[in-house]
Amino acid sequence: METIEKIDVAAMKADIKTMVELQKFYKNQRKTVKKDCSRKFGDMPDISPSEATYKHQTNREDLRVMYAAYGLARGKSFSEIENRYSEDNHPLSENPFPLRIERIQKKYTIKVKVEVEEI
Repeated sequence: METIEKIDVAAMKADIKTMVELQKFYKNQRKTVKKDCSRKFGDMPDISPSEATYKHQTNREDLRVMYAAYGLARGKSFSEIENRYSEDNHPLSENPFPLRIERIQKKYTIKVKVEVEEI
């Protein structure tokens, strides 16, 4: 038996979904000045619009890198991930994005045991 390293795409996709839900929450919070206090049990508490704006921006940047890492894990190129740029001078191929993408790929790398058939 051999072990190979592979990226856990399902876990990455689940984390992207939770980040998208957070993004929706932050977007709603930054738009509201008067807070609605009719929340359900377990909902996130309200935050100030300025804090929501900051968190929305940082989460947006993190989501862009997560989508890029997810696309690369599925075998796509940068121009296929974000098609408004050409492959030659794509902003995701410039600093600091490759390092951030590599960190995310290392985070989701798992070792899988594979049986090798001998011929």
